Amino acid sequence: MHTHPPDPDILAHCVALVVANNQPDTEALMRLAHKLRFGDIAAWSPTLGHAPFSHRLVFFLVHFDFGDADRLALLKNLRHSGSVSLCYAPVVMFLRDASEEQVRACVEMGFDEVINVPAEGKGMATRLAGQIGREHLYVETRNYLGPDRHRLDHRADKPAQRQAEEPHARLIIRRTVEEGVHIVRREGVPKGH
Repeated sequence: MHTHPPDPDILAHCVALVVANNQPDTEALMRLAHKLRFGDIAAWSPTLGHAPFSHRLVFFLVHFDFGDADRLALLKNLRHSGSVSLCYAPVVMFLRDASEEQVRACVEMGFDEVINVPAEGKGMATRLAGQIGREHLYVETRNYLGPDRHRLDHRADKPAQRQAEEPHARLIIRRTVEEGVHIVRREGVPKGH
């Protein structure tokens, strides 16, 4: 099967909800979302949801000054919101000149994508567009629901050494601008696999 590269123009059919600590950070991330050509852009509020928007697919863009405790709380609240559109929405962490360890820490928290800024805009848009139209592995445990945290292990030169510590479910999801989020497949995995 031939896979086409992600088309960054697809972001025009998506909503960017910006998460930041203050108005200047919110405005800066909103300007970036505008440059990335999102169809709708707004500051996130837990009461906002995504009802006021005409687009089915929501992205959460998180500013680098949003603290670790706030990041974890945001992810927990979104992933357990009860709405498939929010539970499986791409949550993107923007870091500034981060180390590999800082990027890995955000992946371990459960962010779908971690982008180091400053970076070239077209490259960022292409990476974000990669969240659309492709299958993504999510994992559900007693304490976690989110993208596969071991995905960076698969990029290393050696095979992954980690095994599941508890039974969990593997969910294959696909996001499209036409239908939003769709759970393609769900399978239970016993401990140690």
